[in-house]
Amino acid sequence: MTVANEFTDFMTAVGVATTLRQKANNAATGMLESERHLLYEAIFLRLFRAYENLLENVFLSYLLGEPTTTGVAVAAHVTPTDREHARAIVTSSQPFLDWTSPQIVVKRAETYIVTGEPIRTAITTSQSHLQQAKKIRNHIAHNSTESLKEFNIVVVHFLLTTPMNSVVAGEFLAMKPTSGPSRNKEILGFFLEKLELTARSLVN
Repeated sequence: MTVANEFTDFMTAVGVATTLRQKANNAATGMLESERHLLYEAIFLRLFRAYENLLENVFLSYLLGEPTTTGVAVAAHVTPTDREHARAIVTSSQPFLDWTSPQIVVKRAETYIVTGEPIRTAITTSQSHLQQAKKIRNHIAHNSTESLKEFNIVVVHFLLTTPMNSVVAGEFLAMKPTSGPSRNKEILGFFLEKLELTARSLVN
């Protein structure tokens, strides 16, 4: 699949997430707040997974000589025979590939791609919100003591204060702070926009 096709798949996921978010906010649906929060968590997980899939697939496409969507050639340090071979090269002896850590992805790009571009710049300029998104994703997925600690750091970063009562991830994503990085914008919408911008940088 071409880089353009991979991006189209990602944007399809964005479209689904946007539609679900709109339905969740339509009073006519009769959705309870707790149900809305649960749906927001599902939307966030789906979008973050779509971002991970895009990143991995685009990375492998670049190793196979695919140009960016704007036609820019990407030179690789390796010459895999096909996608399966490309993935085997990158995976090496690792049990799985981590695409959620900006530092790991940047290092991987610098190792396998000449200059590391366009992956390196796309990830480094998005590092802050990618790290925050990972912490939210981990807490939704694991709901552990450790993930809660990291999640609460993100909550304070966005709300600029520690809430009097603990908030679940879906409730947090549905908030619209009056100040901070997501000022007057729903936090889920903030991450939808940021991940789309990162995705565009990965393929352009």
